[in-house]
Formats: sequence, C-alpha cells, structure tokens
Amino acid sequence: MKKPLIIYADFQKLDLLVGEVISAELVKESKKLIMMSVDLGVDYGTVEIMAGIAGYYQPEDLVGKKFAFVANLEPKKMIDRFSNGMTLMADIDGKPIILPLPNEIPNGTLIC
Repeated sequence: MKKPLIIYADFQKLDLLVGEVISAELVKESKKLIMMSVDLGVDYGTVEIMAGIAGYYQPEDLVGKKFAFVANLEPKKMIDRFSNGMTLMADIDGKPIILPLPNEIPNGTLIC
C-alpha cells in the first residue's frame, strides 16, 4: 500500500544507522519477540531493540551480524521492557526479511 508523501525535512529526522547485534534472546513472555543488544556506534552506544520475528528467526541467526536500524525512534514499551529503536526489514507477504549489511561497514555509520 502506497503511503502519503512526506517532506524531505521529515526524512532527515530519521537516524538510520548500521548496527551490530551483540547478543539476542527470546523474550520468555512472548511467542513473537526477540530482544537484541545492538551496538549502534559512538553516538548511541549499545541499546536494546525488540523485534517480532521469533517465528522466522532464532537469536543465534542474528548475533554478530549487521543490519539497518532506526536509532532515534521513541522508546516503546513491549511486555515489561522498552525497545529503543527498530530493525529495518523487507516485508514479503507478511514475512519479515532482515537485510544484512557487510561487516566492514563500521557500527554507527549513517544510512542515507
């Protein structure tokens, strides 16, 4: 579904960064959530980010890999914890596909 146009200034507000998943675990109180500890580089450090992908990925599939994240998204309470960002993914018929990035890109690199 096509979304409405936004102005460029709104796009510039997003901090889209390369992050490396340092650790990941299933959230016990949920069938869908994986909690990731993500190194987003110098400005953000390591943050916790949750993703509802447990039906498609195992935590060990994510650890040590780099992906694109929205770093400056307002924290969202999920279960009893807060998710401090969002993983960017492709959506193919409702199935999330995480987009891996090359390991040589430094953590915290701006995606523009």
